[in-house]
Formats: sequence, C-alpha cells, structure tokens
Amino acid sequence: METGVVSIVAQHAESVLGKERFRYVSAVVANCKMLALELDGQEEEKGNDKPRQAIDLDALIIAAYLHDISTVAHGFNEHQLESAEMAVEFLNGLNISAERVKKVEQAILAHTTAYASEERESVPIEGRILYDADKLGRLSGLAVVTSLIEFGARYPDRAVTGDVLVAILRHIEERFVELYQSLNTAPAREMAQLKFGNTLAFLDGVIEHLAESTPV
Repeated sequence: METGVVSIVAQHAESVLGKERFRYVSAVVANCKMLALELDGQEEEKGNDKPRQAIDLDALIIAAYLHDISTVAHGFNEHQLESAEMAVEFLNGLNISAERVKKVEQAILAHTTAYASEERESVPIEGRILYDADKLGRLSGLAVVTSLIEFGARYPDRAVTGDVLVAILRHIEERFVELYQSLNTAPAREMAQLKFGNTLAFLDGVIEHLAESTPV
C-alpha cells in the first residue's frame, strides 16, 4: 500500500471535512478494509475457478476518504459527482498513477447507487465495496435517532403523536430493508445481519408500544 499517499489523502480529507465528518469517513474506511479482507479470504477458499476482479486496496481506501469530500461546500445532493471531480483534481497533484486515479473516481461515482443483482458484476469492485461500507453505518439504532432528529428539525411545529411516530418508524423500517437488500457483497450482508435484525426488532417493539399511544 502507498502509505505515504494514503496518509496525505487522509490529512486532506480531515482538513476539508472537519473532525466530526472525518470520524464517519474513518469508520467507512475501516469497513472497506474489513470487507476487502473478507472478500479476499472467500476468494482463497473457493479457489480460482472463476476469479473475481482484483481489489485495488489503495484506490479503495483513497476513495473511502474522499467520497464525501464535497459535502461541506455543496451538500449531499448528487454529491458523488462533485466529490469525484474534487478527488481527481487533488490526486492529480500527487505521485499517483492515472490508472489508480481513475479507479478512485469510478468508486466514488458508484458509491451512492443501488445496483440490481444482475448489474453488480459490471460495477468496479472498489465501488461495490465502498457502497456497502458506507451503508453499513446506516443499519443501526443510531440511524433511527438521527431520522427522528431530522424529522423534528424539518417540522418543528408539528405535534408528535403516537400515530406520527408509528408512521415515521415504519418508513425507517422500510428504508432499512431496502438498504440491507441493496448490499453488494456477501461479507457486508453477514456483517449487517445481526445489526439489522436487532434494529428491526427494536423498531417493531416501539411501533407495537406506540400503536395506541396518546400525543406527546
């Protein structure tokens, strides 16, 4: 691994994103490393009858650090486009091959798209892993709390009744199912399974409890 380049990229990401957003990005980087390791282990176990596309770990980690790089200035709407452009511009000033820069760009561009199962093999492996690593953090109870906070911020004058909470939680539950089903790799689904199951059980319990609740 080109540790020097990766270190420079990490420092750049932290300086642009700030400490709070950089903590999330660092978690995505850790997920990328774990998924890549698991995929390589599975490849060794099943042999080379039908070898998959090799993972460029440097490109994957660099893309993970830079995949949200534009969000501070431009927000999250189609941020993969702006982040990819900013990443390429920054990397072109470093000692990194054009081929690797292209892989980073492709991974960032792919990391927000949920591909149908029949399309996944045509997507660069780094993009599939980055998508999964990014989504793993959203399959947790913390995501539920975040969604409720966002609802409160968006509708500050709306009364929060039991019926409203049930509707919000059911929407979150549906979104969680969609996220889980959209994961590209078997290791990501395995990593998410326990977290996903616990979160759904929590949501189901809260929905049942609130079914006949009164306004808060």
